[in-house]
This record gives sequence, structure tokens and C-alpha cells, in this order.
Amino acid sequence: MSSMDGTLRSKLPSWSRLLLPAILVAIVAGAYWLKVRPTSALSGGQESTDALLARGVSLHAAEQYDAALEAYRKILEREPGHPRAHYNIGQIYNVRGRNADAQREYEAALSGDPSFLDARLNLGVVLYRQRQFPAAAHAFRQVLQDTPTHPLALFNLGISLLELGQTDEAIRSLRAALREDPRRADTHYYLGLARQRQGRLPEAKAALLKAIDLNPRHAEAYKALPKAGELKSGATQ
Repeated sequence: MSSMDGTLRSKLPSWSRLLLPAILVAIVAGAYWLKVRPTSALSGGQESTDALLARGVSLHAAEQYDAALEAYRKILEREPGHPRAHYNIGQIYNVRGRNADAQREYEAALSGDPSFLDARLNLGVVLYRQRQFPAAAHAFRQVLQDTPTHPLALFNLGISLLELGQTDEAIRSLRAALREDPRRADTHYYLGLARQRQGRLPEAKAALLKAIDLNPRHAEAYKALPKAGELKSGATQ
């Protein structure tokens, strides 16, 4: 996506820097509960692909990432296009902040299984982090083609559209996300920022206060309140 103009940047923080850790946690958590494809056992005592994948997932869940990577790479030596091995490697790179490497692995997973929605969702996330906003929005829209009410895809599409300067469409996406998950503080927060951009300050204030009500430690929402007309130091908690 194209960057915001100078006027908007002077009023609002960078959306990409404000992508909150909770988003990543919610997405990455899905990596550990995988469906393993049936694979016949190998002769000579060699681990089957199923066993390698199960071992990799167990190590992955225990945050023993290097050992998990070794297991996943052994799978790829046998089956270079194995979607879940590529996806799980991508998840490890994702956690480690290696966004370009994660992108490559998610794209490989999708090459093997174009219907792999988790891979497409996470591809959008790492594209967003690399400020490839048009591509990120495209990835999230593809998820929504298959699952129109996916709350994380709706949320991430919304904040990607904010980077594009498509405020009205961003608000529609964020409001749709809230219909699916009304207690997500981050969504109220970004909706408040979008309303600020429109100059609709009472609505911006209401959204930011709702974010604080849901998460009293939401520091960014407190910081944004003065711009929405909240001049008192003690916001509702």
C-alpha cells in the first residue's frame, strides 16, 4: 500500500509499528494444532513423515525452534512441496522476525495447497510488516473470499486499508471484525484512529474508550485520547 501523506502522518502514528503483539500471538497459536496427513511408515526404522511432523510440532510448541526446524527440513528432503512443513518453518521465521524468509515459506505452502487459509493469512501479516500493503490487503481479501467472517482477516484488512488511505473501506472492515469479535480491544482502537482521520472525534473518543474498557493497559489508546477530545487524565477503565 502507498504510505499516508505528510498531513496524516503528522496526526497519526504509523499503523505498521502499532500492530500489537496480541495479533501475532493469536495467529501463531494456530501453528501448533495441525492435522497430519496419513503417511505409511518407512522401512529400516526410519521415521515416517507423520512421525517427523508430530515430533516437529511437539518441539515447536515447546519453543525448541532449531530442533523443530531440523525435523521439518527432513520432511522437505523427502517431499519438497510438503505444505505443512513449509508453513511451520514459516511460523518459526515469523516468531523470529525473519519476515522475508517467512514469506517465502508461506508462499511455498500455498504453492502446494492453495486452499491453506492459515498460510495465506500469515502471508498477509508478514507482507504488512514489510510495508507491502497492497499485497497484504490482497492476501487478506483472498482469505475472506473463502471465510467472509474471519475476524483476524477482517481486522488485518482494515489496518492495511488504513495504510492505503482507504479510510471508509477500512472502517467497514473493522466494523465487520467487531461483529465477529466485539471484545477485541485492538479493533476498537484502530476504529478510533480511523474516526479521528475522518474528523469524527466523538465517535473516535467512544471507540478509544471502549478499547480501554476492554484492556485497561492499552497504552496507545490512552495516548490517542487527547486527539479525540479526551482532556482528562483519568480515562474510564
